[in-house]
Amino acid sequence: MNEENNICREGIVRAVNGDDISVEVIVSSACSGCHAKSICIPSDHRQEIITVKNTRHENYQVGETVELLLETSAGNKAVLLAYVLPLLVLLVLLFGCYALTHKELLSVGVGVLGVIIYYLILKSAGKSVEKGMEFGIRKK
Repeated sequence: MNEENNICREGIVRAVNGDDISVEVIVSSACSGCHAKSICIPSDHRQEIITVKNTRHENYQVGETVELLLETSAGNKAVLLAYVLPLLVLLVLLFGCYALTHKELLSVGVGVLGVIIYYLILKSAGKSVEKGMEFGIRKK
């Protein structure tokens, strides 16, 4: 991975199984930098376990602090697949159906159904989508 084109996230190794390393990452909401966050949100952190392939075959220990790396282009691809394309599907179906039928409720239903079908297709193609978006790992 090219070092300057990465999104980095710090985590703690929780398990090592051969070349699979489970890393716990604390995910913070966008509110984490706000001075009024304690008033708005009782808890803005959640823990997530991410399994990473040890492609460099380095020795990692449980409890060790590491950095997870994701190429910026993979992050952009994830945003495109998760947010931009479903929005386009919704808008095209919504306006297309309305242009043909002039029925608002039917158009909304077709648009929402199209987005549901899009996400089901995306979920079923999960392994092929994940191949281009694998995390790397390095010692901190």
